[in-house]
Amino acid sequence: MATTQFGQIATIGKLLRWAILIIGCGLAAKSGFRRAGHKYKILTWADRVIIAFLLLFLISETWTIQPWLTAQKSISIILLYGCSFWVLWDYADHFSEQLLIHKLLQALGIIFTINLLSMFLLPNVWLAGRFRGFFHNPNNIGLILGLAIPLAAAQWLRTRERLFVAIVIIFSLNLVACGSRSPMLGIAVAMVAILISLLAKRPNQAIAISLLAMSGLAFFIQTDFFTENIVRESTLTTASNRTYFWDLAKTYIAHRPDFGHGFGTETLIHEHYGIVLTDLQLRGHGVMSSYYGLAVQIGWPFTYCFFGLLWAFVVYCCVKYWRNYELVTLVASLASGLIICIFEPAIYSAGNIFSFLFWMILMLAVRRKCYQKWRLSP
Repeated sequence: MATTQFGQIATIGKLLRWAILIIGCGLAAKSGFRRAGHKYKILTWADRVIIAFLLLFLISETWTIQPWLTAQKSISIILLYGCSFWVLWDYADHFSEQLLIHKLLQALGIIFTINLLSMFLLPNVWLAGRFRGFFHNPNNIGLILGLAIPLAAAQWLRTRERLFVAIVIIFSLNLVACGSRSPMLGIAVAMVAILISLLAKRPNQAIAISLLAMSGLAFFIQTDFFTENIVRESTLTTASNRTYFWDLAKTYIAHRPDFGHGFGTETLIHEHYGIVLTDLQLRGHGVMSSYYGLAVQIGWPFTYCFFGLLWAFVVYCCVKYWRNYELVTLVASLASGLIICIFEPAIYSAGNIFSFLFWMILMLAVRRKCYQKWRLSP
């Protein structure tokens, strides 16, 4: 709701997300922070790492350029951790991981069906020739679907249910219409990992789907629609002007390379250095990259650690457990998200649907990995 183009609804959405995060953490505390049916379960290795970074975000209050904003952003990301790694973990324990994923995909399926219908019902659903529906920006669609499509496609390949075919089609129509390129790249990488894992379970199905996908892609990339609406050659070399934002980010980081400007300050960084984006004929949010954005906030060393650990977990699971289809599905979706993060400042914003989905999927991957180690059913 907070990313819709309608101002009043967006305002309500911003208030609701705080209410949801606070209520969620309250429920976790009331239940005694349960995991696997036990109260106050010993923290996992992932919890320890995440809590260390959360403490870093809070400590950056001592050197931030905007104390109030850093405090607000730090508290919101802590609440997001509580909701994803405790509330939703407990939900998955009670009702199963698959039910949580199914409910999520069904809800998103309804939202994006309505979004497609808005093409015929609402004005201003196109922005610079790209479909945005009721969202504020076409890239808002891509952010969500970059994580949702690998999950939905993997569920269809696993269950062969028609519902998931319909959801994948709806998601794909939205993605193609919005023309967001980085999610398409992320989805392609994720689907390669998922299909490789499927080879271990159903080799014939994996080969058939791969051949069908490559044939469809070979046809699609030769169309004028692909060239004009997806490739958009005039913006390709600068990644839609993102490279200019990245150059600015490098300049900002050079002033504080070790500890950054404080968590959550990315939105103020241009103003802090007296840069007016409109004077440079630029339009965008922050520095248009989660990698550069986090470095602006907490410095390069901690940024390398943060994303290095995430990528290490993804690659480790994909390589060592490539036969574990359910785990590979989750980490492949994370890989898609991490690729999107190269081009979008989204992973550390608790008010962003992308970050909610990303941390929920990370929780499910960590949960599945831990339960296998503890010899419990995930």
